[in-house]
Amino acid sequence: MSTQSIKERPLPRFEHRTDLDTEQLLLLEREVEARIGSWQPDTGRRKTLELFDAIVVCLIYRRHNTIQAALGEQSRISQATVSRYIDFLEPVISCCLDCLALDVREQAVRSDLVVDGFLIPTRDLTTPAGLFSGKRHRPGLKAQVITDLRGRVIDCGQVLPGSVHDAKAFKASGLAKAYEIHLTGEGPSLIGDLGYLGVVPLTPYRKPEYRDPTPTEGLFNRQVNQRRWVVEQGIAHLRSWKILTTGYRPPLRKADRTLPTVIKLQMYRHHSAVAFA
Repeated sequence: MSTQSIKERPLPRFEHRTDLDTEQLLLLEREVEARIGSWQPDTGRRKTLELFDAIVVCLIYRRHNTIQAALGEQSRISQATVSRYIDFLEPVISCCLDCLALDVREQAVRSDLVVDGFLIPTRDLTTPAGLFSGKRHRPGLKAQVITDLRGRVIDCGQVLPGSVHDAKAFKASGLAKAYEIHLTGEGPSLIGDLGYLGVVPLTPYRKPEYRDPTPTEGLFNRQVNQRRWVVEQGIAHLRSWKILTTGYRPPLRKADRTLPTVIKLQMYRHHSAVAFA
């Protein structure tokens, strides 16, 4: 089924299943097709799903963390076919959104930013070592995320085992090097919570052990927290993609590909008008 025929027939609603409206999906399909060429082979056996439907399957898998076998039953294809579509199309979708992500980061890097981490739950407690987070009392992967002052997620670092502390994860994930200009005090600043004390320029004062915070320290902490809370909102919107919330099922080696792709799709929701300009 061609893009033109899709436009002509009434489409089911995909907003709640993919987090993108029909126009955004059609635009994304056009860009994917421009990169991979014809989806259907010229000769031989045709693919079961058209490109539009295959992209929808990939997005539903990430959005709702659906079991591939159940998603295959809904689409009347096998679990193996779902897996092949996801493995093939997800990197292409990510590449299509690279320019959008770069533009958003170039605009945001000129202003103050906020950093925080969150845990991506997993079902594997043993491999690799250090997955168990003592803070969250469950195994998972530690993800470091940077947002602007409006709470929009703009970047993420390399995914690390869940036991790694935020301060160490910030450096090990590559974000400290990527945003080095924000750490020098000579340009825009970076805001973090007490987990980043001594690592990023702006953090609240830690409460002294034997006295209460002074009025000046309390005022400073309130001002920092009034600017820092937006990162919690940004992470909450990001975690609406259930693959980051309800248990990461794919092989752990693919996590560094999944998180950036989800972040780009989250950007695409709000910037689709200029995504492929």
